[in-house]
Amino acid sequence: MRRLLKNVIAQYTIITLLVISVISVVLGIVITRRIEDHVLMSHVSMFPPVIKAMVKDHPVLYDAFSSRNVKLNPSELNEQMNDLFTFGSIFRVKLWGKDGTILWSDKKEIVGKNFRDNPQFIMAVKGSVSYEMAEPHKVENVTEAGRGRVLEIYVPVERNGNILGVLEIYESVEALYGEIQDTTQTVWIWVTAAGYLLYTLLFVVFYRSYTGEQMTAQRLHETQDATIMALAYQAELRDLEVGRHIERTSKYVEILARELSGSDQYRSYLTNSYITDLVKAAPLHDIGKVGIPDAILNKPGGLDEKEFEHIKQHCEYGALVLKKAEEKLTFQSFLKIAMQMVMYHHENWNGGGYPHGLSGEDIPLSARIMAVADVYDAVRSRRPYKDPMSHPEAISIILQKKGKHLDPEIVEVFLRREKEFAEIALRMADKAD
Repeated sequence: MRRLLKNVIAQYTIITLLVISVISVVLGIVITRRIEDHVLMSHVSMFPPVIKAMVKDHPVLYDAFSSRNVKLNPSELNEQMNDLFTFGSIFRVKLWGKDGTILWSDKKEIVGKNFRDNPQFIMAVKGSVSYEMAEPHKVENVTEAGRGRVLEIYVPVERNGNILGVLEIYESVEALYGEIQDTTQTVWIWVTAAGYLLYTLLFVVFYRSYTGEQMTAQRLHETQDATIMALAYQAELRDLEVGRHIERTSKYVEILARELSGSDQYRSYLTNSYITDLVKAAPLHDIGKVGIPDAILNKPGGLDEKEFEHIKQHCEYGALVLKKAEEKLTFQSFLKIAMQMVMYHHENWNGGGYPHGLSGEDIPLSARIMAVADVYDAVRSRRPYKDPMSHPEAISIILQKKGKHLDPEIVEVFLRREKEFAEIALRMADKAD
């Protein structure tokens, strides 16, 4: 159970951390991008009202958009445009004509040149404030190259509802980036902390729920095992010598199944789950004895032919009892294996057994394993008609039955593990022995 718990917790931790990490990263990226956009838009939105007010207070800027206006005073225009450098971290200003020509700039070498294909200018000349934050890369950015990332803001200049041109400003983004980075760093700290807290809360809920379910499942398994043993003992109590037969045979069955599972032939068949069900089913192998009369079951001497026919019926009685129980279930349980074991554990490898005279591998594997365990324990135990035999005598009898009563391969498995059989027989011996 501890190993299962560790595996489940490890899987939960990996999956949950992965999911929460992905969600946190996506959420962090979305939030930081929105914050960056918000900071940028808030910053960009400051300039249009300022420029609109400045243009309104200084009509000379309107005159700059008409090369035919003889009243244009260049020095006054320079003075008004240079006032923009007092706002924030503006380091460059350009005044665009409606046709894309640079009418004024603090860098005289680009004045008079036309850059009508600039996408941001096109948006602005249509009436929208546009901006771009990037390293200067357009043709008209020859004087800004090498400054790193800058913020370009294009503001349309209007008069009486008509767009006259565009005023463009360049701003250093170092201070702006510092604000964005501080904000995004705080966001990532909170997102990471929230993700860790969410994982911790989910883990606590999961751990309590899982351990509670495991405890409930463990209790159900223990109750199921106790019920199985009670049913098995009900049959065993019919014998005068009760003993610990069903406990010992369950141990023997597990030893044989584990050893047999290492062979190439049975490795894929004898899984841990199958072996668990096999061991759980083993105590029920003689449950059909409840249908045999006491006079026959506890007869001290040998049985006559008619009495032996009665004994043979315990296989079918037991299988019928388990079938009735299995029909009530909506899932496949260990009772399938138990029914095979109960019905066929007295079949012989050579076909001389009962109740159906099956032979060889037509006999279910569970029944063939049970047969070896049952024979060994029967030889080693006291019965109304015989005394217990020694371990060497039991080995001798099993070898005599090899290939006749018992599966030869399972006998070989028994011989490899016979010392464990002897130890169990001694440790779990009946008090009457």
